[in-house]
Amino acid sequence: MNGKGVNRKRSLVVFLVLLVLGLLTLMGYYLLYLPYLEAVNTSTQRSMRLMDTVVDVRVDGRHSERLVAEAFATMEGLEKTLSRFMEESEIAAINRGAGQWVQVSPITLEVIELGLKMADLTGGIFDITIGAVLDLWGFGSGYYRVPSEEELAEALATVDYSKVEINREQGLVRIPEGTVLDLGGIAKGYIVDAGTALLREAKVERSIINAGGDISTIGRRPDNMPWRVGVQDPQKPSEIRWILPLDGLSVVTSGDYQRYFMHNDERYHHIIDPRDGYPAKGLRSVTIVGKDSVTSDTLSTAVFVLGWEDGRALVESLPDIEAIIVSDTGTWVSPGLADQVTKQ
Repeated sequence: MNGKGVNRKRSLVVFLVLLVLGLLTLMGYYLLYLPYLEAVNTSTQRSMRLMDTVVDVRVDGRHSERLVAEAFATMEGLEKTLSRFMEESEIAAINRGAGQWVQVSPITLEVIELGLKMADLTGGIFDITIGAVLDLWGFGSGYYRVPSEEELAEALATVDYSKVEINREQGLVRIPEGTVLDLGGIAKGYIVDAGTALLREAKVERSIINAGGDISTIGRRPDNMPWRVGVQDPQKPSEIRWILPLDGLSVVTSGDYQRYFMHNDERYHHIIDPRDGYPAKGLRSVTIVGKDSVTSDTLSTAVFVLGWEDGRALVESLPDIEAIIVSDTGTWVSPGLADQVTKQ
């Protein structure tokens, strides 16, 4: 082979080597480097309707888009398990099988047990067997009306959390005939906590989940300051009355302005006192700040029903719980929160 042939062969080999290296570099860019760039320092925020409210999720950090989708999938799956208004849910199955033992998942068992624990803590003021009374008022169905005293007395006879039976070993639950289990006062907090737990396990840089007033956070804002959460003015719900700094904590607000109907110029809201079957009176809103949403969720309801004096006493008796309690005549901010709240 002459010199020209050898040079051509060498040039071809060099060309092929460079071509292969170029292709490998291109493939590496698209298959490895681009996904890496997309996973680093991204921020994703989405909204979705769940639990009869709009849920917002924001995640900052690696794989934020995927993690937001996974958080929504987790919360949606739990709603399908815990909402009594979904026919395929386990709570609906328990209500249909009232009087009989019903098989449930460990998750449903856990939430029911949490509800019973909170009922004990509040002396029955928080009661997960309140469903029949809520149905009389139309909360859930949307067909609002003021029930008669006879109807209330009949429904109240079915309300007693102590009669809920649990067989933990076999995963069974039984409620008395006529009783309607309703986890509305606890499930949303539990579901928000589950979404936050998924994000915390993924070690996200920061996140915030807002489920219609049930708010849970991880980390701090991009400026390294605590998240700032607005609390509505119950007199003018379209306005913010207080700003709370939230640093890895949860906040939940219950108010008489959130779900209600008017009848003969009187407001009837959805926070029912299990002692008499009527909407609780005396307070306009209760905001609870705590380590998790499920505890804050149940306590916001219980404190609202307990009222000004007993509600404050309950808050002050519990560690790591702070509150803002608003009545028609005044506002109480718990001592541990007083120097952190900014009034608008």
